[in-house]
Amino acid sequence: MNNVEVRHSAIGLGLFASRDIAAGETILRIRGRVLDWRIVKRRSGPSQDNCYRFGAETYLDPGDDVSRYVNHCCAPNAAVRKAQRSLSLFAVKPIRTGVEIVFDYSTLTGDDDIWTLRCRCGRRRCRQVVKSFGSLPESVKRRYLRDGMVPRFIIATLENPAD
Repeated sequence: MNNVEVRHSAIGLGLFASRDIAAGETILRIRGRVLDWRIVKRRSGPSQDNCYRFGAETYLDPGDDVSRYVNHCCAPNAAVRKAQRSLSLFAVKPIRTGVEIVFDYSTLTGDDDIWTLRCRCGRRRCRQVVKSFGSLPESVKRRYLRDGMVPRFIIATLENPAD
């Protein structure tokens, strides 16, 4: 079953729904190699930016997998879920055929991360800069937590931030 296709988006390449996707439905499994944070930190550009936080001290490098094309948006229609030793992208609302699939990168950025990104999503409530989950407005954090859009290892950084 092919749920997605890579196409040009407003900010380069992006991942788009190739069929209607229901809220709660798994869109794809994010595949790649798990790396220690020290290895990722030494990288720069897309090689670093395309990695997904996988655990307290690890990241998943999707390499050439289509999941590397999922862009950030301050008004996401998808989120990343971790189950056992696997990440997957799931729809948080219905996604129509041809719509770009986007998630909020802050949901995978712990309060122990210093990574930031200038946002170009263009949404009415765009935050301009993507930072850690803890930096989000309280109402957004509550909604993301309620909707299961934040992995436990990111929530743990709020409770036990690194010194």
